Amino acid sequence: TRDLYKYTDCQNSGGRISSFYSGTAIGPNWDSGSSWNREHTWPNSKGLGGNDENDIMMLRPTSTSENSSRGNTAYGERYYDPNSESGGKYNLHGDVARICLYVYVRWGNTSYMWGASGVMESREVLLKWMEEDPVDTWELGRNDSVESITGTRNVFVDYPELAFELFDAAIPADMT
Repeated sequence: TRDLYKYTDCQNSGGRISSFYSGTAIGPNWDSGSSWNREHTWPNSKGLGGNDENDIMMLRPTSTSENSSRGNTAYGERYYDPNSESGGKYNLHGDVARICLYVYVRWGNTSYMWGASGVMESREVLLKWMEEDPVDTWELGRNDSVESITGTRNVFVDYPELAFELFDAAIPADMT
């Protein structure tokens, strides 16, 4: 995956790639993890261990300091806020929620999804983050790029309303 980020997470500025949490230009060449590595948005310690561990849809390039500040803490309002590394410059709440939901459905990692020892704080936070941070052109483009490499897409990027239907929640009126 480290060689594919120039296609999936490129900033189009000299081939540099964008660190997931802060947007900082990193790479593009792999340097044995000294300045950047791969963030498992779904941590290895929370149920990965097969093909899911190498799924580029949920692996994101991240500076080592940003990756280590999260560790394997659950995302949430009382846990790790993915917006913290950019100082609020980027809203990644929806991006993170859609990635986690993709892994939850695609790979069946249902034992580790919710709560302090899980990946997301709660269903309520996941749906709130998806509503507050709608799909943007960066996320759509990344979905297209990943599909061109793997043949798979994140259905929650294409159809975010499916997340609300999955959990029998009201679809927000402004969500198409």
